[in-house]
Amino acid sequence: MEEKKNIETLRDMLYFNALRYGLRTAAVLPDGSSVSYKQLLRHVNYLGTALFNILSLEKKNVAVCAKNCYEWCVSYFAVSCGGGAVVPLDREMDAEGLWNALSFSGCKAVFCDEKVCKKLLEAKKRLPRGFKIICFSEYDNEKVLSLSELMKNGERLLKDGAKDYTSAALDKDAVSFLIFTSGTTGNAKAVMLSHSNLISDLCGVLDRLSLSCADSTLCVLPLHHTYQTIVLLAILYLGGSVGFCPSLRRMSEDLSAFKPTVFVTVPLMLEKMHTRILKKLSSQSGLKRVFTIGRVSQVLIKFAPELKKKMYHAIHEAFGGRVRMIICGAAALNRDVAADFYSFGLPVVIGYGLTECSPIVICNSAFDPLPDSVGKPLDNCTVTVENPDENGIGEICVNGPMVMLGYYKNKKATALVKKGGVFHTGDLGYCDKDGNYHITGRSKNVIVTKGGKNIYPEEIEYYLNSDPIVLESLIFGEEKKGDEAVVAQVVPDEDAIREKLQKDELTHEDINEAVSDVVKGVNKKLPSYKSIRRFSIRRHEFEKTSSQKIKRPKKGNEEDGEKKG
Repeated sequence: MEEKKNIETLRDMLYFNALRYGLRTAAVLPDGSSVSYKQLLRHVNYLGTALFNILSLEKKNVAVCAKNCYEWCVSYFAVSCGGGAVVPLDREMDAEGLWNALSFSGCKAVFCDEKVCKKLLEAKKRLPRGFKIICFSEYDNEKVLSLSELMKNGERLLKDGAKDYTSAALDKDAVSFLIFTSGTTGNAKAVMLSHSNLISDLCGVLDRLSLSCADSTLCVLPLHHTYQTIVLLAILYLGGSVGFCPSLRRMSEDLSAFKPTVFVTVPLMLEKMHTRILKKLSSQSGLKRVFTIGRVSQVLIKFAPELKKKMYHAIHEAFGGRVRMIICGAAALNRDVAADFYSFGLPVVIGYGLTECSPIVICNSAFDPLPDSVGKPLDNCTVTVENPDENGIGEICVNGPMVMLGYYKNKKATALVKKGGVFHTGDLGYCDKDGNYHITGRSKNVIVTKGGKNIYPEEIEYYLNSDPIVLESLIFGEEKKGDEAVVAQVVPDEDAIREKLQKDELTHEDINEAVSDVVKGVNKKLPSYKSIRRFSIRRHEFEKTSSQKIKRPKKGNEEDGEKKG
């Protein structure tokens, strides 16, 4: 860290790494070939020179919308390191959504893959005159530019002495990244971040995690999320290597091929992997089964680590065989899941953050992962709990160099959450006696009873989701006789119910009764005012953001199977 104290921008990082690490592998491509740090810098400068000299896109807003790939990174760096603002977009948006995002953010061009290119051409007539579509692969359309051709032309220009891009002034405090929030309640906004924001967050994260130049990560989560991007940048910052998983369908194959040491995920993905692992382990019998169930084998961590690793060899191989740390964020993780992975020799580092904070502000230490806490604030920021209730729960507020510049074209929204440099997250939580933070939910989701009691839906959802027959759940308040009643929507795991009841075919009554038993069990753990008064069965999973967070509706859209809890 000391050698990099003068790094103030991502451009500084690229030049430093090309000088320090040179021929070390920066990125691994799908065909198994690699790109060195020197090559990465050259590719960024080739593309940036083309943006300046051929497309006249110097200091413009330019979007990147594609599956995870090396070209995504080169485009991201080329725009942001030349004084422009890069706008990462979700490639799963429809043509209308893409158009709205491009129009709102004032983008003059977009880098994209074939899938996105096709969507954009459908909306081409609506794009402003002169708008450039640059495809990562060859696309047979005269309106589409080729990334490879641009880079070849940029290389020629650079060799001929063009220095417009490489010598362009770069303001570390200017808007260089426009990141759309995930919009779990349908109100996505564009967050303005600077190089200073990202670098400060990088430094804070690296002080907390034990990463080194020997580490590598496979980008599985969409790169348009700052959570995945900040880990990618952290690995590159240290001289490690990165790989790219373009689709979750290829994750197992790519993990086996790339063999990362650091795996970045979200709770939903990790919990599904955990379910599959335990199902496989529980099929074993006798002493082997006893010793392979995670929580029972904690003693092995201290006294027989090699034996433990051997016993869990198959689990480690599922992650590629070399993973030593799992980083999990974006939502709450079941503490039992975290504890089990720790038992398997795969410690889960849980963190908390928001796009508005670049994004990580609170994080567990790699040396002391806590399964039921998001840890302590990064050393270079201050976190406070404002207006705590009788249980110490209040709004989480953040002050530090990673806090956003504001929301793009939305001063009113900025003023509501950023006051005197302090960012009011809208998330609720508390700090325990050891200084560790616990997130309890969103302030907008709180259910307030007639007696003035606060009910946090996320807490009840946690209890419901802990049962193996529940895939997902959503808690909301419903007005009843002048008070707020707690209502649940539950997506059941019918395979788990079949296994539990030892039945091949399930009736509606079977499913309702199984879920009803879970609800009754949860209610026994809760004070009466938090009890689930009614539930309904939902046959399909909830709609989610691309970071796998449930889009919480203002009112639950109930489906069949309604039943009182």
